[in-house]
Amino acid sequence: MRNNNKATAAILTTSLLLAACGGGGGDDGGDDVGGTPPPVGSALNAGAGSPTGTEGSCSATTAGVNWDALMTEICPKLSDYNLFVDATDPTAGPTRGGVPYDLSTALFSDYTSKYRFIFVPEGETVSYNASEVLDFPVGTVITKTFALPVNTAMRDGEELVIETRLLIHRTDGWFALPYYWSSDSDATLAIAGKRLTGLTTINNQGQQIAFDYAVPKAADCSSCHSIVPDLAGSGDEREQIFLPIGPKARYLNNDHSYADGTVYNQLQYWSEGELLTGLPLNLQGVEQAPVFNDQVPVDALSANELNDAARAYLDINCAHCHRANLTLPADYAGPAGSSGVQLEYNRIYADSPGKFGVCKEPIAGGKDGYPYDVIPGNPDDSYLLFRMTTLDSRHKMPELARNTAHLEGTRLIRSWIDQLPSASCSPAP
Repeated sequence: MRNNNKATAAILTTSLLLAACGGGGGDDGGDDVGGTPPPVGSALNAGAGSPTGTEGSCSATTAGVNWDALMTEICPKLSDYNLFVDATDPTAGPTRGGVPYDLSTALFSDYTSKYRFIFVPEGETVSYNASEVLDFPVGTVITKTFALPVNTAMRDGEELVIETRLLIHRTDGWFALPYYWSSDSDATLAIAGKRLTGLTTINNQGQQIAFDYAVPKAADCSSCHSIVPDLAGSGDEREQIFLPIGPKARYLNNDHSYADGTVYNQLQYWSEGELLTGLPLNLQGVEQAPVFNDQVPVDALSANELNDAARAYLDINCAHCHRANLTLPADYAGPAGSSGVQLEYNRIYADSPGKFGVCKEPIAGGKDGYPYDVIPGNPDDSYLLFRMTTLDSRHKMPELARNTAHLEGTRLIRSWIDQLPSASCSPAP
């Protein structure tokens, strides 16, 4: 198994940020945990250089990020884009201009840890959006690296780096590329995907889990990342819209521990570093999703905390498909929006319990013994929970991104269904 040298990576990242901020060891507030804000200016999106070799070539020699190749080429190796100082380690040390981020509640992907970075060209900024994904300018690159820990209770330990996915915002829209770590030294393009068999990890309960892992095909990305026009009776021929999923304000509105020791709210850090524009001055007015991960004790959550955590979990894991007509462009919906289950975080449960599956007969699929998507007080007979736990390809949800059940996540949703307000579901015909 591959073992990342995270200590070295952290040092690289620290020196990188200091260089980007125009100094080294000066009075930058880096030792004040949660205190002094980071330096403002163009630090966060400092120019990552321009190719000095053949323009648009994957083999160009660059002084920083190979923007030309990112905007025009499908390169065979991840290192061709020069996104990381140490090309063998995509978990830390981004090339100058790269900013790490994390999400307060994240999409489950077979217990892997995720390492996320955003690169924005010099002089460009990200625009704030209250409900939808932030508005990233053309030229933006989002990287996400998946690594499977030996033990999920010790995510700083040994891990197997599996893949790095790129979302590239080109002039004609977002473009997705998967790279598989075929060796310790580099990741190679996996347009047709990749399947790894017999992987194992130990979860927080000490149970060993064995499963196969699938690196998605490039073509699979649109199945989760697209919203589509509602064509019902309209004759509308508009094209689908490809969007990132995770970097919404509500999931970035939490503290992040930066490599220089600074702990700071991510949105505020981006704003004060002149990377993000339009952020409200009062962060209290910015929607904030709760922190939920495998270490959160579900049984210790209050009723309100449980409801909030469950809505965030369903939103980040399901609502990229199960959504419609709430904050989307007019007449657009997620690919599964027409199923009637619509699980956006900012949808109010009390206004429409049926949108959350309560007493709603399954439209897609269905299985004997599960008459409704959600039966309050009865998680064992709720089709939604069954779909989250089964590995049967006909029923499992999400359809992609998992080949094992998320024990901690399903425990959360089980508890949420169990405490939902009572509702008398009419007997199914």
